[in-house]
Amino acid sequence: MESPNDRNDRAIRVAARWYQSHLGEAVKVLLITNDRENNRKATEEGVSAETIESYVKSLGQPALLDLLVQPASEDVIMEEVEDMRPSKRKVVYPEHNPMSEITSGLTKGIYHQGKLRVNRYNPFEAYVGSESIGDEIIIYGRGNMNRAFDGDVVAVKLLPQDQWNEEKSLSIVDEEDEEEDVHLVPGSADDAPRTSIPAPSSTSDTNPASSRPSGCVVGIIKRNWHSYCGSLEPMPMPAGRGGLVYALFVSKDRRIPKIRIQTRQLENLLDKRIIVAVDSWDRQSRHPSGHYVRSIGEIGDRDTETENDIDARPFSAQVLACLPPLPWSVSSTDLNKSKRVDLRHLCVFSVDPPGCTDIDDALHCAMLPTGNFEVGVHIADVTNFVHPGTPLDDEASKRGTSVYLVERRIDMLPKPLTEDICSLRADVERLAFSVIWEMTPEAEIISTKYTKSIIKSSAALSYVEAQARMDDR
Repeated sequence: MESPNDRNDRAIRVAARWYQSHLGEAVKVLLITNDRENNRKATEEGVSAETIESYVKSLGQPALLDLLVQPASEDVIMEEVEDMRPSKRKVVYPEHNPMSEITSGLTKGIYHQGKLRVNRYNPFEAYVGSESIGDEIIIYGRGNMNRAFDGDVVAVKLLPQDQWNEEKSLSIVDEEDEEEDVHLVPGSADDAPRTSIPAPSSTSDTNPASSRPSGCVVGIIKRNWHSYCGSLEPMPMPAGRGGLVYALFVSKDRRIPKIRIQTRQLENLLDKRIIVAVDSWDRQSRHPSGHYVRSIGEIGDRDTETENDIDARPFSAQVLACLPPLPWSVSSTDLNKSKRVDLRHLCVFSVDPPGCTDIDDALHCAMLPTGNFEVGVHIADVTNFVHPGTPLDDEASKRGTSVYLVERRIDMLPKPLTEDICSLRADVERLAFSVIWEMTPEAEIISTKYTKSIIKSSAALSYVEAQARMDDR
């Protein structure tokens, strides 16, 4: 019976033959595949086919080969690539259970699902929060982590209770033991100690009754792989074809295991801060495999280190296309929305450092006829412009926050949004989120109200100007 994958491969070959017959010699049709069987059938059917590596090699630009995702060993034509498995002589990690078995085990309570979090101070110790048992499950040692990365959603099996304390010894692992078959050369460009740091002893170490549950990862439900920033350590292995050599990537985040990559530009990268992406992690390998993405700059350089795990690139055209055209102003549609309250009559003002252009909060205070005070805080309503699932939303999610440095600011959102459309400048109508309290003169809160609003700031004060008004100067 033909599998869905085989059917898809056959459809691609049929499409390639159709284009080949209709376009003739005017255009060369080439099928790119790393699947050995698909490649063989394409050749038999008269369709030109190559692996992605073979095609990139034909371009005559060796540097492009470093950007290739490393293929899984079972899918690749091994004669055309370097052997990436120095640990293939033995199985290092247990096999992950199939998803059908994991689903069944979760239903029966045999397995427990949760997000794995690696200890920042001991990368050989992790925790999985489990709602099913109402406690954290501790994972000791790389073997029990079973190729899970920090942030992965995993399925965990509890170990027998009499092993909960014994397993802790697995997390006190020396670097030499972790890399027994890697043999790193000392003195690399960016030495980063990776040995574990034993956690302070607690009563659970000696009292079995207070031991916390520990377990092992039996499957990965959702991967959290992304690109990582760090540097390279060379491996003393002979260069392969075209100067291809192995190296270990050491992430600046010590929770991330070392990643093995292949490169043709090792000498140029040893003193660089680089970005590497993870491709796979075979059972036979102590380390995940990945590929070089890009170089940030020299290790130790201020601008380079600033970009460590911070995206400082300009916003793309797709992101900027999500913004409304400038100049922007509040429309009648905004005014007529029933859930947005018109607060333009209030004396709202902001207080910020001199020259501030991204004014994101403001306040007001007014005395009520009862003698109490109405105090309001107003925050720029960015959600009116950042819609879920858009390129703007995706980019903001990746950046996470704006980063303020001594010499510059790295924005989470484009400047037209932060410095104009959502900036609560004086004498300009803007959309906001507001919280309004009624307080007694002694600052006791009587009531609280939250609402979307429209405001018009009366003044954008600096700290000095605000202090002068408080001092009646």
